[in-house]
Amino acid sequence: MIALRANEFLRRHPAVGGVARHATYLPRRVPLPVLRGAGRGLLVRVGASTLMRVVASIEVEVEQAFLDLLSPGEVVFDVGANIGWFSLLAARRVNPAGHVVAFEPSLENAACVQRNAVSNGLGNVTVIPAAVSDRDGWVSFDANSSLKGKLSDEGQAIVPAVSLDSWLDGREPPSVVKIDVEGAEIQVLRGMAGILKSVKPTLIIELHGTNGHVADLLDQAGYTHRPIDHPATTRDAPWWVHILASPGS
Repeated sequence: MIALRANEFLRRHPAVGGVARHATYLPRRVPLPVLRGAGRGLLVRVGASTLMRVVASIEVEVEQAFLDLLSPGEVVFDVGANIGWFSLLAARRVNPAGHVVAFEPSLENAACVQRNAVSNGLGNVTVIPAAVSDRDGWVSFDANSSLKGKLSDEGQAIVPAVSLDSWLDGREPPSVVKIDVEGAEIQVLRGMAGILKSVKPTLIIELHGTNGHVADLLDQAGYTHRPIDHPATTRDAPWWVHILASPGS
């Protein structure tokens, strides 16, 4: 709980995050051993706002729900991979017979995902340095911090964007998709409407105040959904909740 609160504090106070980034420069240059939780035994390079990952469990329920969905040989999409924490957990679980595709628009974070995969000998991770949206092209990206980068009309960077439907194009489809895109959940879901209809992967989505809109889209796609880390419905849960969405029978 302390780790979760610390992470949330850094989200809400970017100036403090800047100080933390400066103070943790040297530890972030090398992969650090993860000491606890689902990632124990991994070697991970972190951002200033993700340093807590190596010493404390932050999203225990979410990580366990995610891992419970995975089996050897499966394909996983990590949309909004950040430093690749969930990509590493997935790559280790699906083993070399499986495959993880990590989508991350921040070049700094995308490079971190790649380095983390190499540090752990995980050759089954493919990093796509692009945002995921409802269309292909170029979008504005606000790289506010290693934790809170997001698509924004006021973003200082221009990054490539892809929809999952168009990107898939003959590639092996995912059985599980994890989505953490700081408010762009609607665009991601619209851009994978075909996948939801034909492939029907299970989804884990971190919401950012998009509860009602996400619930509506999932209902229309025939998905059931519930919060993982809060005893409420998707619509009534807090803005930050994670949900598990499964295709209906």
